[in-house]
Amino acid sequence: MMREKRRYLLVRQSEPIADVSRRDFESELYKELLHNIGEVSYFRANPKIVKFVSDSDFILKCNLAKYKETIVALTFIKRMSGREIGLYTLKSSGTISALIKP
Repeated sequence: MMREKRRYLLVRQSEPIADVSRRDFESELYKELLHNIGEVSYFRANPKIVKFVSDSDFILKCNLAKYKETIVALTFIKRMSGREIGLYTLKSSGTISALIKP
């Protein structure tokens, strides 16, 4: 059995995560992604937050075959936890170290 190929996305949000717990932010993000791309695509994409780089940046990993749909779904998220938010994909790469490089 072959290992799934992954794509890592560096995502910036318009509002910092500091006032909301990171666990709550993760569950809200997954719920919104599920709503935007549908159940089948969500489970094929298998998105997971790997690392919080700063208060407003985080790294999201997903399946290589569904990473474009994940990027589109991120752009459609406009409200989380009752507040306005914008999610912007800054970079995408096959490795985390390539994302963090300046």
